[in-house]
Amino acid sequence: MSAGSNSILDAQDDFRAIFENAPDLMYMHDLAGILTRVNRAFERVTGYTREEAIGTSFFDLVGPDTREEAKERVFEHLGGSGLVPFPISILNKSGDSVHLEVSTELVFRDGQPAGVQGYARDVSPVVTFTRYLQLLHRLTTTNYPQIDLLFGDYLATGCEIFGVDSAAITSAAGVVLKTFGNAEHDTHASLVIASRETIVEGREDEPRPVYVGTPILIGDSVYGSIGFWSVSSLPKGKPHPQAREVIELMAKSVAAAVYQRQLTDQLAYQANHDALTGLPNRLMLQTELDKALSRAAKRGKSLALVFIDLDRFKQINDTLGHEIGDRVLQQIGRRLQDCMRRGDTLARMGGDEFTAILTGCDTEEAAAGYARELMTALRAPCRVNARELFVTGSLGISLFPRDGLDAVTLLRNADSAMYTAKNRSKNELHFFTPDASAGAGKRLELETCLRRALERNEFRMFYQPQVDLSGRLASLEALLVWDTPELGRVSPYEFIPIAEETGMILPIGEWVLHRACSQIAAWRDARLATVPIAVNVSALQFAQPDFVSTVANALTSAGIPADCLELELTESLIMRDVLASASRMRELREIGVKIAIDDFGTGYSSLSYLRRLPADSLKIDQSFLQESEFGPATLALVKSIVVLAHNIGLSVTAEGIETEEQLQLIRLAGCDRAQGHLFGAGLPPHAAEELLRIR
Repeated sequence: MSAGSNSILDAQDDFRAIFENAPDLMYMHDLAGILTRVNRAFERVTGYTREEAIGTSFFDLVGPDTREEAKERVFEHLGGSGLVPFPISILNKSGDSVHLEVSTELVFRDGQPAGVQGYARDVSPVVTFTRYLQLLHRLTTTNYPQIDLLFGDYLATGCEIFGVDSAAITSAAGVVLKTFGNAEHDTHASLVIASRETIVEGREDEPRPVYVGTPILIGDSVYGSIGFWSVSSLPKGKPHPQAREVIELMAKSVAAAVYQRQLTDQLAYQANHDALTGLPNRLMLQTELDKALSRAAKRGKSLALVFIDLDRFKQINDTLGHEIGDRVLQQIGRRLQDCMRRGDTLARMGGDEFTAILTGCDTEEAAAGYARELMTALRAPCRVNARELFVTGSLGISLFPRDGLDAVTLLRNADSAMYTAKNRSKNELHFFTPDASAGAGKRLELETCLRRALERNEFRMFYQPQVDLSGRLASLEALLVWDTPELGRVSPYEFIPIAEETGMILPIGEWVLHRACSQIAAWRDARLATVPIAVNVSALQFAQPDFVSTVANALTSAGIPADCLELELTESLIMRDVLASASRMRELREIGVKIAIDDFGTGYSSLSYLRRLPADSLKIDQSFLQESEFGPATLALVKSIVVLAHNIGLSVTAEGIETEEQLQLIRLAGCDRAQGHLFGAGLPPHAAEELLRIR
């Protein structure tokens, strides 16, 4: 339970104790007059125990001569009448008449009248403690729109209770937060705050101004102090007899209200700001953009909306982990924020996307100049844990009023322009054009079609050969092919990222697993040569808790040996969490599945972890072999990888072999297998069968 919640509960407990032990009668009854709660004074004065009283009508206690008036006063309150004391006579259990002055107050629950609370006292001009409780009850049940109004009401009410003319609430730092009456500051505040003790001053035999003060505590911290005193000659004399109890209850009530306001402000801040960077979030950006557009329209001005998407940021998360990625995002956020001018707004939309409202851009040239400043800020290296990480961004810009008159249109068009910049070459800016929206529309169309692809049986499997260096077929890699009636054949480079972003890679990946296993079974039944089929696994698939059982089910359903299946895991996928990856790879090998580390050489410090990974082979990324001229450095690098792999029992496959020169290089380096267009592209099942027949 939070500190503020404890303050609220403590205040409630103290209020109950005071209610129970008050010298005057206190009671509650429902709207029909049936008693629901009484205190000890009620029992003492009426002679009825609470068990006898609760459940009976309050009006049955009232003497016949004042019964109708009592009912009338209560029902006046039900109609909204103010709080006005009135005299009644009640009959105690012995039949004797007792004269009381009663005040009643409506009790609300969930905004609706739920009952009546009554305060009864001897008719007397002396203000009793019951009256003070009544005043405090009003304070605790009032909803103040501003904390300043709450402070003012508490100080004014306290002055009435204590019979003084000055009061102040002072912060723990000594700042006067609110005064009442003739007060300028509370001279006792520093002592109250330092001692954390209630101070009550005033002597009957030597009259002097009364002072009552106490600390305001929120949990274990001192928020400040509340104090009451007189600067005039009156009143003098001893303090109120129950001043300590009243002011401490008041301080707890103030603390609870302040804590609640702090909590409300904190929740409001969290609802409108990004927790990682502290920048405005998507919700607040929408609000600020609406305001900026309204101001620009009234003044006849333009503004620019800039979408910023970091390029290849996923690689940082995948290779170095999300903690490093988060720190990079924080640095980027601060750096972009430093570029903002007065009146501009920068927000984090989520992930690696930021959006800026630039109010000082009346022309496309001005917006372009400002956007280039943002790109320059992005390109500076981010330093995290002694590493230098370089991040660039793709920027899309829409202009008001040229590209849209409302927030929704401008946001959509800036997003569209950003995708155009990213699809072109990344690390550039692009202004919205109608052609840019066509690219975003195509992506949306791809996503829509992809969601129906499985149920419409639009996926097919092709198989690319992997050969040993004598040219003999060693295995086949399963390649997913998507042909749609609307778009024709769609490249995996287009639809796989969408499938991963939307989570559709999970059902698609499971389909690929089952389809590959079924194909192995079919070829085995046809008595063709058996070679392993390699299946690529996405990071999202691999992270599923039931992934191992999913693989086992695919093997069991097809009725094939586990060593007929090889799973290809990218190096970046494994490096995301080496220990967890190694554990899952171990589980897969225990059921007999082969494991290959794909795209080796693209990750960070992977060599130091390679020996810990339970794998069968690794595939050298084709980027090592894409140089126009192969020199000694390239050969030495590839050879060192091969030697390392062989020393720990892994075979090595070189990817992307397209020329005889590349083949000669990997032979010299000692690779075991090769894959690439030099040996054949992806083949449909019937063409792959011919390779199996002649193997």
